[in-house]
Amino acid sequence: MKLSQELIAILAVGVTLTGLQVTLFVSLRGDMASMETGLRGEMSELRGEMGSMETRLRDEMRGEMNVLREDIRHDIDALRLDIQDIREDVRQLRDKLLVPAGGG
Repeated sequence: MKLSQELIAILAVGVTLTGLQVTLFVSLRGDMASMETGLRGEMSELRGEMGSMETRLRDEMRGEMNVLREDIRHDIDALRLDIQDIREDVRQLRDKLLVPAGGG
């Protein structure tokens, strides 16, 4: 059985297209592998940056909390002193009121 020239041409084009598809597939596969490797590297770098940011934020928050804690302690100490002063004033006022008018 003899193939016609047209059929041979069609088969040749089909084989050529198949070859081009395989070449494109292999090329794309390589490109995708390269992109995947690049993305993995970038993701690893981002993870590292996020970890260091987390550490910095945690340290800053601890520092801020320590400052606030000291401010609150200072305010509480000032309130204690004010309360002691008020108690002393109340004692003095009570003593004055309890002293008989003619006795002093």
